Amino acid sequence: MFAIALRHQPAFDSDSWNGSGKSRQYQDRFPAEGSLQKQPLRSFKVPDSLHLTHDVAIPHDVPAWTQEDTELLDTTIGYNLKTQMLKQEYGKKEDLTGHRERINFSELSRAERLYKALWNHVYPIYQELPGRDREREKALVQLAKTRPDIDFFLRLEKRLFPWIHFARQSSFSLYRSYSGRGLVFCAGNGQFEFVVTSIQAIRNRLKSTLPIQVFHMGDNDLSPGRQVYLRAMEANIEVIDVTQILDNDYMQLGGWSIKPFAMLASSFEEVMFVDADAYFLQDPVVLFDDPGYQAAGALFFYDRTLFPNYGDGADWLKSVTPMLSSFPPQSRMFRRLSAHEQESGVVLINKKARFLGLLATCKSNGKWERDLVSYKVFHGDKETFWTGFELIQEPYVFMRNYGGVIGELRPDNDQSVCGAQLHEDFRGRPLWWNGGLYRNKNEGITRYLTFGYWMSGGGHQKHRERYTNDPEEMKEVLSELGLHSQDQLRLEPKDAEWDFKESCLAGARVNSLTQREKDLANGYIGIDRIAREDSRKMDAGEALDPNVHDWDNAK
Repeated sequence: MFAIALRHQPAFDSDSWNGSGKSRQYQDRFPAEGSLQKQPLRSFKVPDSLHLTHDVAIPHDVPAWTQEDTELLDTTIGYNLKTQMLKQEYGKKEDLTGHRERINFSELSRAERLYKALWNHVYPIYQELPGRDREREKALVQLAKTRPDIDFFLRLEKRLFPWIHFARQSSFSLYRSYSGRGLVFCAGNGQFEFVVTSIQAIRNRLKSTLPIQVFHMGDNDLSPGRQVYLRAMEANIEVIDVTQILDNDYMQLGGWSIKPFAMLASSFEEVMFVDADAYFLQDPVVLFDDPGYQAAGALFFYDRTLFPNYGDGADWLKSVTPMLSSFPPQSRMFRRLSAHEQESGVVLINKKARFLGLLATCKSNGKWERDLVSYKVFHGDKETFWTGFELIQEPYVFMRNYGGVIGELRPDNDQSVCGAQLHEDFRGRPLWWNGGLYRNKNEGITRYLTFGYWMSGGGHQKHRERYTNDPEEMKEVLSELGLHSQDQLRLEPKDAEWDFKESCLAGARVNSLTQREKDLANGYIGIDRIAREDSRKMDAGEALDPNVHDWDNAK
């Protein structure tokens, strides 16, 4: 293990904080619809105080599209640019097995940033067109016949995000359809019992009134009987087939990949994705007021610190784009301290603010992008959220605490807490956990946990900015500081460490849950028992009414 001195953080403007929990710079970053954004490099700013609770990704500004850029399209250089940028990687249902070279993320990243400039250029034009969105889209297509900039935009969008052109002719009509805020779940038959428990926990125990949308991939994914059950379960629950909104011939969804597409297809402007087996200890609505989310419009959570010396993820991201925000160099992944960075069990995105970042994330989860590249570099969808934002250079924040644990004390070591992966709010209190209610589902230990304790995974200590497993970086740090050896660096204690196989965390303070937290967590077990029994009966062909149960008092 090497150590690294705390690096200088980017400067931030504390005057940007308006005292209401929202940043004036955040408001200025997204001016009134129809205005253009021409800003200097790294103009995105947040209040200084945010660095006490969140890690902030400050992106490079993508230059605004200009009239000179439009004129360039009719030159030899422009012709070659269009030829390169509009080259289709694959067609509908085309099989690229064994042809990984067809998916070029370096070119994809350049195309996405070019698309970003064009989107900001064309959208104000779209807004000025008369009529409803259907008429506006038709008028935009007509304009494209005489406007090379609009023509290039529509063709580039079709090349990058073909699944969005499903009963629509541009992304603008989808973008303009969003309103309100709510929760999004994804569930097939295999996740049915989990999503029932999670939703009933939110509605009946936490008394949250946030609207909920449950997405699936058709009747073969989530049976019609289960769809009826979910709709009848509680008020304000929609069950939606994502393949009726986005073109699945291109997406070919399966498993984790549905998650960002469900967020995109959701009608909510402010959307919180929640895993089917994630459970809250506070009303999830509090996250919409999180200062990091308010400032950046995208809030992510850290995974556990696991499997050091894995360099594939960092090396891949460096290889596909030299343009990175302020975050990656400070990440555990880039310092070879953890193979995982993000836990995608809960993700918040304001789609009116970060629509383009979500599009880029979805692109990394398309059929061939994930099968040939992104899911081979990373473990599933998790890292595609923040790396998608990196590819297109959109800001985001991570809650500054690494994945901890909630559950029970280890029988042979009362300084270890064993159970599911816990996440804290920005004040350091337990907020939600992922992984269900069992002792250790990954090892097949399916007895219910006894929830009584929790331990933080760390992340607030300065030493996380000091440690590195990269010897070349270590040399640079020592040279900068005028030191001869890493022994001359002052180190702080390390974060708690995981016993991954046992799903136990040790090395930090053991905290007791409050009585309310214990009652909530252990009470979810009673809900889960009902959900599992109903799922078993539905497998046997029974039609069930969820309202016959007393969910409030289930034990």
